[in-house]
Parts: sequence; structure tokens; C-alpha cells
Amino acid sequence: MPENTVKAGIRFYFKGEKLEAETQIDLDDWFRAEHDVRHIYDILAEKLGIDEHRHEYDVMAMEAIEYTEPHGLAARFVQNGVMDWQGLEKAWKEQRDLQKLTPIANKFFHVENLKDDPKLAAALLEAYRLGQQVPQKVERHTDWMGVY
Repeated sequence: MPENTVKAGIRFYFKGEKLEAETQIDLDDWFRAEHDVRHIYDILAEKLGIDEHRHEYDVMAMEAIEYTEPHGLAARFVQNGVMDWQGLEKAWKEQRDLQKLTPIANKFFHVENLKDDPKLAAALLEAYRLGQQVPQKVERHTDWMGVY
């Protein structure tokens, strides 16, 4: 089972008929694919057999999606069926970036888990993100200790 998941469901009435659908979302795949939250309506509509050009879709899109059974990071961002997507995305990106930085912290500072050293984690994250903003050619060093 994927680490970060949530169920998304919707329930609405169209011409007196109750329509409902739900789907399990692997949030790791979701964020890697850079999906928009509105894409969930498309997934739910597909489960109901309706496309975006039908009136049922318009009625469905007026209803709020209910989120249940959050796992992993999602558990911190679902409350009363509502997902804090901005907070979740920020936390997911930070977790992803920390996973990339942990081997560096281990190699140079002998820190196996950056959660154990929040100041180092914050410094590495800031440096990493700054490097992501400034595209430049970087000379690669195999022995960084010789650079200091």
C-alpha cells in the first residue's frame, strides 16, 4: 500500500437520483504528476460514467468532495472530510526534499535522520531550494572536503 493515501468521495442528486462515487488516491503519485485538485472530479465522474460535457458533471462539480481514510501525511491535513491541499502539498514537498538531503547529511555530518537535527534540516532545505531557483552550471567535486 502506498504511504500517503486518502479516499475521495462525492454524493449528489441529479433528477431525483442519488449518485455517488469514491476513489483511493495515491498522493505520492498525485503530487509527482502535478495534478490539480479539480482533476479529482474527472476521476469521480469517470467512475460514474459521465463526462465533463454532461449536465450531471456540472451538478457534481458544485458539490464538495469528502475526504476519508487518510494515511501518512494526509492524516494531518484532513479534518471533518475537508482536505487542506495547500498544507499537504507543502509538507509533501518538504518530505520529498528531506529524503533527497538525508544521504548528504549522513555523508558529511553523520546524521541519519534529519528529524533529529531540525536546524541542519532547515539549513539544507534552504540551500537546496535556493539552488533550485538559480539555474547555473555547477562544477562537480568528488572530494568536497578538499574544497574547504
